[in-house]
Amino acid sequence: MIAGAHQLAAAAQPSPAPINGPEDACAAIKTALHALADAEHDESLALDLASNGGNSFAIVEARLSTLLDRTQDLRVALRRVRQSEVARDAMVEQCTRMGFRALVVSEKLSSDVETVLFGADDYVAQAPGARPNPAPPVASPPAQRP
Repeated sequence: MIAGAHQLAAAAQPSPAPINGPEDACAAIKTALHALADAEHDESLALDLASNGGNSFAIVEARLSTLLDRTQDLRVALRRVRQSEVARDAMVEQCTRMGFRALVVSEKLSSDVETVLFGADDYVAQAPGARPNPAPPVASPPAQRP
């Protein structure tokens, strides 16, 4: 059901404008970067709410979904630029490097949020600092000799 809705939404999006030069290539990457930055900011606010003990699991999860969508949008923009005729232009290479750095950071953030939301233990939807400290290890008594 969700996959069908995602495919329908993807089909409804207009096809991206052609890349006609280095400026178009960098603009495509920068547009995707700005949208990703907005999604990261929204995720940060949702995590802040969650760390204050609010019942914001659904908000964090929704913002994560948006963050993953914007990450995918950046990945698509980078692929389009790499496959374009201007991919080897110095300015485009610089924009592409910037995009890949942001992609790595975003994927790390997404992974960290997923760990908080769906990680091991029964502490779902709590910020990492909200988890109780595990009990300290207890030393076993020395073995007795016969």
